[in-house]
Order: sequence, then C-alpha cells, then structure tokens
Amino acid sequence: MSTKHDRRRSRPVGDRAMQRATLMALIVGLVLDGLLILFAAVRHDSPAVLGAVVGTVLTLVIVVPSVTIAFTGKRMTPVTMAAAVLGSWAGKMMVVIIVLVLLKDVDAVSKRWIGQALLVGAISAVAVEAVLLIRSRQPLDVAPADELDDVQDQP
Repeated sequence: MSTKHDRRRSRPVGDRAMQRATLMALIVGLVLDGLLILFAAVRHDSPAVLGAVVGTVLTLVIVVPSVTIAFTGKRMTPVTMAAAVLGSWAGKMMVVIIVLVLLKDVDAVSKRWIGQALLVGAISAVAVEAVLLIRSRQPLDVAPADELDDVQDQP
C-alpha cells in the first residue's frame, strides 16, 4: 500500500525543487508586497495604497501561473508543458498590459506604486525562484562516447 510519504519520495528531485522554488518565490513576493502596502498605508495616501494593491494583484497574475505549472507540469507531456508555459506567459503579459492601459488616466490609483509593487513582488519572486533552482540543480551525468572520433559531421 502506497502512503503519502512514499508518493512524495517517488517524485523526482527536480520536480520537488521546482515546486519548492515557485512556492517560496510566491511567498517572498507577497510578503514584500505586503510590506509595501503597509508602507503606503502608513503614509495615509489613498492612491498609493490602491496602486500598491493593484501592483500586488498584478504580481499574483505573474507568479501564480508559474506555481500552477510547477505543480501540474509533472502530468503534462513536454509539448503540453511548453504550450502551457508560453500560453501562461502570453496571458499574464496581456492582463498586465490591459490593466495598466485601463488605469492610465485614473488619478485615484498611483502608477508609481503599481510599478514599485510589481518590481518588488515579481522581481523578488523571479530572483528567489532562480536562486533556489540554481542551488538545487542536479548534475548531469553523461558517460562519454567511446567512439566519438568515428562519428563524422553531417553536412
């Protein structure tokens, strides 16, 4: 009988590392954005708070698809995975662009604070994800080909 612990062990190390990295990235991005919202609230500047909240929501739009793909990617074929990654990237960029265009002339929302929240949340999330993935990278063990010299280049 398989237990939850056995299933966790059966998952490849790379899958677990990717899932852990994307979750940590999401948490770090949200914590930093939460601090930014708190800082905006302390200033008693309503457009700043609204801008920071909108930026945090856009951060979620950017980071959550990566977390979702990290957890569902194991069940996807390579082509489906590539399509999901590219499709989610295109979708989140469209959402960010549309929201920014719609809020362009709205004075009740500070564009500067939207940008700061996006920078703090999304960039820190990407940085955390990259660092964790680099640290957890598995070495590629490939046996050298014995007859590599016998193989001729194809034109």
